[in-house]
Amino acid sequence: MPETIKVCIDGWDDPAFRTAFEHVFDQVRDEGLDLSTPGAGLRAQHLLAEAGYPAARVEIERSVDEALAHVAHWNVHRR
Repeated sequence: MPETIKVCIDGWDDPAFRTAFEHVFDQVRDEGLDLSTPGAGLRAQHLLAEAGYPAARVEIERSVDEALAHVAHWNVHRR
């Protein structure tokens, strides 16, 4: 079953940041990382820093019920 990713972006009103995040998310996915793991969030955070957002933070949350339902939440903060 494919993973469902729900994304909440703090800074959604900044089109440049949203575009950078979308590019980063696609890159992390294309690299084959499991998008429900902290490693994917860490990689995304590093890529956002390289894209000009050094204070950006990516947190991945997942409850037991969400894991069983193959759902993960990405909380992205521009700062």
